[in-house]
Amino acid sequence: MKIEITPEVVTALGKELSSLWVANLTVDEILTRFEPKELASRMKPADRLAGLSLSDRLAGMNLSDRFVDVEPEEIEDYLKQLKRQQD
Repeated sequence: MKIEITPEVVTALGKELSSLWVANLTVDEILTRFEPKELASRMKPADRLAGLSLSDRLAGMNLSDRFVDVEPEEIEDYLKQLKRQQD
């Protein structure tokens, strides 16, 4: 059996081994090994925001980015909440 080792083959093998290694880590191991920014960079924006309230999603965002993935009903609810706070 003859195997040709090229930089591309080594890179592909490294990626596969890395994926297998990460897939077998527990959540606690992942959180201790990786920086939060690195973890967040690997997630889709909608997944990063899942489970957060609308006000938490809006915190720290640029004004132009604030309502990109927000449903109209959520905006209406948020506006009603603001109005109640003002009354």
